Amino acid sequence: MPSAPRAALAGSLVLLALAGCRTTPPPAPIIGPGADAPWAEQEAALRKLDHYSLSGRVAVAAAGQGFSGSLRYRQQAQRADLAIDGPMGIGGVRVAISGEDISITTSRGESLDGNAARVELERRLGFELPARQLRWWLLGIPDSPQVGVVSDSDFVGPTAFEQDGWKVSVQSRAPAMGFSLPQRLTIEREGARLKLLVESWQP
Repeated sequence: MPSAPRAALAGSLVLLALAGCRTTPPPAPIIGPGADAPWAEQEAALRKLDHYSLSGRVAVAAAGQGFSGSLRYRQQAQRADLAIDGPMGIGGVRVAISGEDISITTSRGESLDGNAARVELERRLGFELPARQLRWWLLGIPDSPQVGVVSDSDFVGPTAFEQDGWKVSVQSRAPAMGFSLPQRLTIEREGARLKLLVESWQP
């Protein structure tokens, strides 16, 4: 066999061997009572959940304008980190939330804290982000169990609830981390709307 074809064949075999060694990433650990468990059990576990992350897509509409982009969110105890990558004027923004404190970093490396951060984020989104409630709303629950919810079943969780002038609607759910978690979610009020498609959940 000529050397060139022999080398090509050897290279192909190496690539096939490497491809055969690839493994799919392990699924996220099961930390909830199970996606089929009664919702009361799931909600009780969700309200104790202080570490989780998600990634997906977001579409934002406000004042007759809008944009879409990728979304990453990570909750760690009382701190949350949110990243939206899309047009947003100059390409995206990183948001850090700790209690009532908020700071942002733009894709140009500009950093703002406190009220200046809130004003700039509102300018980019077209509305004030409900930062304090977001950690709960992303899970498909209000930040207080006393808030009334609409639900089709005792097993699947709320399909909608209203809080602080916002309406949160869960269009679909999927099993993740031992829960039935939102896959498609809309957060809206008059003149403002966020639509989220969650592609993955991780603890």
